[in-house]
Amino acid sequence: MSAKDSDYNTLEDNDMRYFPRWEVNDPVLCNLDGENEPFEGRTKDISCAGACITGAGNVSPYQKVKVVIDIAQGVKVKLNAHILWVKIENNQSQMGVTFYDTPDDVQNLILQHAYEVDREKFLEQLYKGWENP
Repeated sequence: MSAKDSDYNTLEDNDMRYFPRWEVNDPVLCNLDGENEPFEGRTKDISCAGACITGAGNVSPYQKVKVVIDIAQGVKVKLNAHILWVKIENNQSQMGVTFYDTPDDVQNLILQHAYEVDREKFLEQLYKGWENP
C-alpha cells in the first residue's frame, strides 16, 4: 500500500473530511476530458466537494472528467471533476473525484438530495462535534 493509499484509508476510516459524504446509489454518466465515449457508473457516496463512483472504467488519477449524476427522478446535476484515486474493491473499479467550479445552486441540490436520502444522518453529520446546550 502506498503512502497515498494509507492517507486515504485513514481519512476514510475516521471520516475526517471537511465536507462529510453521504452514502447514495445514483446513476452517473462520465466523460473523460478529450474522450468521445462516455461510460456509466454509480455513486457510492457524495458531498458538495466530491464523490466515489463505482464502475469507473479505464481511468487514471489526475484526469479531468465531466460527470452527470441523476440525483432524483428528473433531476440531474452536471459537475466538473478531477480524479484523485482509482482502486479495485470487490472486483469493481472505483474512483474518487473532487468537484471544481461547482455553482451554488448545484451544491444546494446535492445537499437537498443528501437530506432527502437520510435526514437523521444528514443532520448528525452536519452538526458532528457540536455539543448540546
